[in-house]
Amino acid sequence: PASSPALQLPCDDAAIAALLSPRKLALDCGGASAGGDEATKLLKASFGSLSDNRAALDLTGPFKDAERAVLLNSETRHVLAAAVVHVRAGSVLEVPLFATAKKFRGQGFGSALYAALAGLGRRLGLQTLVVSATDESRAFWVRQGLHAKTFCGAAEKSAMSSLEQRGLVTSFQNTTLMAAPIPQGLEPPPLALDQRDRDRLPGLKARAAASTHCYEDINDKGSFWVAADGSRQWRAPYPADEMLTGVDPNVKWVPYKELEAFFAGPTRGWGLRCTRDIKDTEFVVEIVGRCLSFEEYEQLEDKTYAVGFPENISEAKRAAGDRLQYIDPKTEGGLWRFINDSEEAPNLRLVYIPRFEKPSAKNPDGVLPKRAFLQALHDIPAGVELTWDYGPAYPRPWKEAEASEAGGQALRVDEGGRRAAAKWASAEPGRSVSSPTPADVGAAERCRGEASTRGGTGE
Repeated sequence: PASSPALQLPCDDAAIAALLSPRKLALDCGGASAGGDEATKLLKASFGSLSDNRAALDLTGPFKDAERAVLLNSETRHVLAAAVVHVRAGSVLEVPLFATAKKFRGQGFGSALYAALAGLGRRLGLQTLVVSATDESRAFWVRQGLHAKTFCGAAEKSAMSSLEQRGLVTSFQNTTLMAAPIPQGLEPPPLALDQRDRDRLPGLKARAAASTHCYEDINDKGSFWVAADGSRQWRAPYPADEMLTGVDPNVKWVPYKELEAFFAGPTRGWGLRCTRDIKDTEFVVEIVGRCLSFEEYEQLEDKTYAVGFPENISEAKRAAGDRLQYIDPKTEGGLWRFINDSEEAPNLRLVYIPRFEKPSAKNPDGVLPKRAFLQALHDIPAGVELTWDYGPAYPRPWKEAEASEAGGQALRVDEGGRRAAAKWASAEPGRSVSSPTPADVGAAERCRGEASTRGGTGE
């Protein structure tokens, strides 16, 4: 059978209720009326492709055997989060729709509903949870331990393939199927209403971040070369072909003052977030630092922080005699140094300017990039950690060890507090900044002391 008709989710389960009630939460399960119009509007607003497909909202057609699960404030009865849930043959709990009310995001209610659904799946003896994730929600699901098919374990891949082959899995426009095993046991997983408390901690603006983390912020100046006499030669003002306005005259920028570094937890170290919403395609920050030739890079005592261009661009640069091969933000850089890796669910992408073009008969010299920027891949709500994919060549030795943990894409932090960091998918390994613990906050004096021993470039 395509599903288990008339199988009711055990939302009155005593253990689930005991888990929710101390938090003044309640779970309501049922048909299309569960959660009322408030839940319907929430689900519809979160999935734009539903405007012409009411079946998922009305639980008709292919959703006739599905149910709604709605997380409510038990006192006000406000809808906090809602989902459409389908019990599929093959021990699968499918969640084609899942949404958290915008004004309640960042408070753990999405995690609470997920925890309750996982607990219900346990009660039913199910083995795999499959969801349809929007671009904006993929990072949330990765934190819950779900992954796209490419990153899933063998059992989850098999379950997803089986559903797809039988035409049973539901996928909407601009969504990605993700899955995870449902842990078997007597108790549902714990709620994590405090998992993003760290996001509400005070962040560090550019000047404070530079002072605390021992570097000089040069975002307003751009990148530079070091001359033979030790002086800095700034690349700005840039020629017209290196300006973003040459790509898009109406280019939109996130104000630098809206970005802040914050401590993202003991696993991820420090990260970067924005204090206002970021719109799709907005440019967030430029990659700035000291420019290096290959020879200068080889002479560095500490190559931990330097990043290079992708191999195809690097080869074209070498062939053309272009010296700019690396940018090193160790002692001079910007807030981009704090942006963590996310291989599976990045919300930023790297854009090179000018656009790379291989040499051709029409243009024998080709076009070689000189600058790099990070641009939003989709809308990003305020307070969400900014991430980008460091590239396929970036070593991620912690992945296998953390595969069973929620948020398995998180950065490893070693005992010294130095996190593995960014590279631009080049063959040469790159690194970014060290990530102190919160105890390092306010260490400006220490940084000034270090700056004096390395040439006095820090604040």
